[in-house]
Amino acid sequence: MKKYVLPRLRLGSTSFLLHAGYVPAIRFTAERCDDVALLLLETGPRNEWLITQEEVHEAARILDGEGATLHVHLPVDAHFDTPEASRLLTDKVLAAIERTAPLRPHSFVLHMDFPSLRGCILTGYKVIPSDEQYIRAAEALRTIGAALPSPEMLAIENLESFPASFWDRWLEQAPWSRCLDAGHIWKDKGDPLPVLKDWFPRIRILHLHGLIPHGQRGLEKCPSSIWRDHKSLCHTPPTDLDAVLHFLWDREFHGVLNIEVFSSEDFITSHAALLRSWERYCIRTDNPSETTRSEFLSL
Repeated sequence: MKKYVLPRLRLGSTSFLLHAGYVPAIRFTAERCDDVALLLLETGPRNEWLITQEEVHEAARILDGEGATLHVHLPVDAHFDTPEASRLLTDKVLAAIERTAPLRPHSFVLHMDFPSLRGCILTGYKVIPSDEQYIRAAEALRTIGAALPSPEMLAIENLESFPASFWDRWLEQAPWSRCLDAGHIWKDKGDPLPVLKDWFPRIRILHLHGLIPHGQRGLEKCPSSIWRDHKSLCHTPPTDLDAVLHFLWDREFHGVLNIEVFSSEDFITSHAALLRSWERYCIRTDNPSETTRSEFLSL
């Protein structure tokens, strides 16, 4: 049994808990979690930083040995703003999908970003993509989806500074899934619970991460514009954490709960925060037969 597990949820974390090459980093997370998020965030102008075929074969051996699954976070070093950027991003994504096929990923997380619109949204204007941007991105999604074993394996992630409804137009009549990043919504001073309820049937991956102000360790009176995210969940108010986790336990979430942090320390303290939420859940549901945190850690 993995040391870092969570009752009734499939727990994962990133391939950046150990700051090393792809193989040792995947091994580090696979030894600790049920699922590994392989982060292929920046692949370089010519995909020279993409995981190699040799690394893929070794990673597959590790995952099989550890009994862990894997999903891929697709490249983010391009976007959909312009025709040139869209073609570049599509090429990067297709290369990542082809290269990681031997790992049998269960999901592929995609950022649909439009930097020009992000700036307008931050000034308070309601901005929607142009028809050209919508059509261009929709065509790219169809191309990407056709490269996958099944189209629902593509999970579109919500991004900070955009309203959660921004991507609805692309998903309403399409087979793509959702990746809900609660941390992005918290950073925007929002409440992820209504989004979680609305998206729940289509969520394959759920990202959780805490926030701290720049240069500080707490959240005291800090404007959202200077918050740093992807930090330990020990900084997250318990009520905010419980709202998300208790809903997942109530609804028997079968996707992956991904602690999206980038250090072993942040992962360990985040896991402890999740177990404290589990204790509160057991008290709320008045179910003394459920495993308590102390009992669970001793298994």
